[in-house]
Amino acid sequence: MNSQLPLINFPLIEFTRRICWGGKISLKGLFLLTVYYLQMIAALPFMLLQFLFYSKRIKKTIVSKDPVFILGHYRSGTTYLQKLMASDLRFGYLTNYDALFPNSALLFGKKMQPILQRLINLLKVKNPFFHDVIVQLAEPAEEDDYLMNKASAYTAYWGLVFPKRWREWLNSTPQCLSETFRNGWKRDYLKTIQYATFKNNGKQLVMKSPPNTERILLLLQMFPQAKFIFIYRNPFHMFYSIRNMWKGAILKFYSVQHVSERMLNEIIFGHFEYLMDKYETDKKLIPPGNLIEISYEELKEDAFGVMQKIYSRLNLPDFESTADRLKLQLEKEKGYQSFHYQLCDNTLNEIAKRWEKYILKWNYSVPDRETVKI
Repeated sequence: MNSQLPLINFPLIEFTRRICWGGKISLKGLFLLTVYYLQMIAALPFMLLQFLFYSKRIKKTIVSKDPVFILGHYRSGTTYLQKLMASDLRFGYLTNYDALFPNSALLFGKKMQPILQRLINLLKVKNPFFHDVIVQLAEPAEEDDYLMNKASAYTAYWGLVFPKRWREWLNSTPQCLSETFRNGWKRDYLKTIQYATFKNNGKQLVMKSPPNTERILLLLQMFPQAKFIFIYRNPFHMFYSIRNMWKGAILKFYSVQHVSERMLNEIIFGHFEYLMDKYETDKKLIPPGNLIEISYEELKEDAFGVMQKIYSRLNLPDFESTADRLKLQLEKEKGYQSFHYQLCDNTLNEIAKRWEKYILKWNYSVPDRETVKI
């Protein structure tokens, strides 16, 4: 059995294969494995029903306009940017409900989503990735979250569930050396795009998934006229935000393995270096006029002006028609509460050393040693 060449893209089989190849499972992980298996078994009849009722219609769905892809490392502002883009009603996207219930969203979503949202609001269920935010099921979600909840063989997020295999599974290049894997990924991803297009009545999609930052070649092979927005952020601030994401969400709720502090730092440093180097190499493949690069800081400083620049640079239609909705979304985003971090000299020095290339490229400097809101 080849761990880099899944042969049967079926949830229970794929999950079992990953367990066999993923490495040592923690005690907490054993409990999570049981939960994951029960979720997959419970979803099987709904997966079959949704396939029977909708698969032919989804397969016939024409993607008439190539998507807009938001690229960038985790915690660099991709979620914020996607929510601003999604305020334009001419765009479609996957929702959190789609990602949470990929096997039944088309069957029951219209009735169940508002009921579940009322329950979430009543219980004040918070999003573990954004600590002070109640989960909003209608907001945009990532394609890799959607694929992970389908236990697809072709999502990079197996590297979050099994972080000891991050070099092979969170980084996609080792798997993409196989033509069989590349073709399988493109098939599964196209199904995801067709699903989202079908559910959004044919609208052009605005999609966001950090692993796409290394998939530019594959995305262009599928969607040669796609538009790309790359967002980057102060690497010093981003390191603390990424580490908080791992400790407060991934390792706490999703990972089935224990990771030491030293290994966690290596995952953060190593994956950033890998993802950014891959982006810098492959962005040259994007046709002129189809890529814009922005910083998180300039987006926070002048979101309206930056969004106007994005529409102009990528030749997206009629910014003025969505300007009022964008302003409403910006007002809504003001309620987000940032995390607080106490910066550490040793950590800052390590960041400066490991990520020097991009600190200099993006013109950042070592911040003051104080508590900051990120």
